[in-house]
Amino acid sequence: MNTDSTLNSFTQNKFIRRILGINRLFLYTVLIPTTVSVFYFGLIASDVYISESKFVVYSPGQSSAASGLSSLLGNVAGNNSTSAANNIHDYIDSWDAMTALNQTYDLKTVFGNRNIDIVNRFGGLLYPFINNVELHRYYRSMVLDSIDSSSGITKLTIRAYSASDAKKINDFLLQKSQDIVNNLNTDARNKAVMYAQQQVDIAEEKLRTAMLDKAKYRNAQKIFSPVEQSALQLTMISKMQDQLLLQQGQLNELVVHAPKNPQLPVLRSSIKSLERQISEESGKVTGSDNSLANKDIKYEGYLVSQLLAQKLLEAATTSLEQAKVTAQKQELYLQAISRPNLPDASQEPKRFQNILATILVALIVWGVLSIVISGVKEHHDR
Repeated sequence: MNTDSTLNSFTQNKFIRRILGINRLFLYTVLIPTTVSVFYFGLIASDVYISESKFVVYSPGQSSAASGLSSLLGNVAGNNSTSAANNIHDYIDSWDAMTALNQTYDLKTVFGNRNIDIVNRFGGLLYPFINNVELHRYYRSMVLDSIDSSSGITKLTIRAYSASDAKKINDFLLQKSQDIVNNLNTDARNKAVMYAQQQVDIAEEKLRTAMLDKAKYRNAQKIFSPVEQSALQLTMISKMQDQLLLQQGQLNELVVHAPKNPQLPVLRSSIKSLERQISEESGKVTGSDNSLANKDIKYEGYLVSQLLAQKLLEAATTSLEQAKVTAQKQELYLQAISRPNLPDASQEPKRFQNILATILVALIVWGVLSIVISGVKEHHDR
């Protein structure tokens, strides 16, 4: 009986050694990787939640007759829109975006939580070093944005280990993208109207100088308007001339009909006084360096300068308004096609698919190695 038991035990051990010998390659290439895959994806791997948003950058001035989403998608062909979308892409991928996000949400806590599996968490096996350089590398693995070259739609995808974290990060980066567009609009608007505004400022200064020069001249010469004052003077001279003619007529009648009338000396004195006044007033209008006609020449020069400055100001103001309208037409807008969602289930890891993929890859490796090893053995046997 002991002999039979020993024989059976020997036979079993020999069978096991033979099985292990024959399938050692299968064990290392298939069984062990599959077991590890089942253990990791089935029990260890943390759930990953994905929040997505889509937006498009467009400018209304790039299309004249379109509406709705088709208008938005058609407008993105413009260079400004494409450049803005690329700027947003570069920013989201940048150190600045990671730093701004880290100041609002502590990314080392969000991605380095102890509840996250040790393989994937920040500070774990794949990302063992806890520093900002490593954090930026981890951030880029969790944040992805891609631009569809045909439609111009940007898709922003955020991976995180909780649904709320994924959505909050997506909301934050989408708002930062909006801020970038707003800043681009502000810069473009400032550049577009800056030159026009400078011309308005120059024209305003010229007008102010011309008005001050004219006012100084009027105060110095004690006039308000040579033309108007000349008209008043001429009107007054005309009235005095009418009065002079009347008195001369009266004098002639008295000389003829009443040569001894006592009014004759009075009329002659009055006529001489009127003639003297007419001469003085005529001299104020013309005929001397201090006359209104001479002052009017200089005054008209100041007036022309003022009118020219006014015209320049009107033209500069019109150009400024046109520049503002043009800048407004070229403004960029960020339109969210789909807002960041709050996932109600994890999308990763795809546990069954990953295990199945591990098995398939392992079988392929085992098959290839088996063929290679058989070939090598056959070669040596010869």
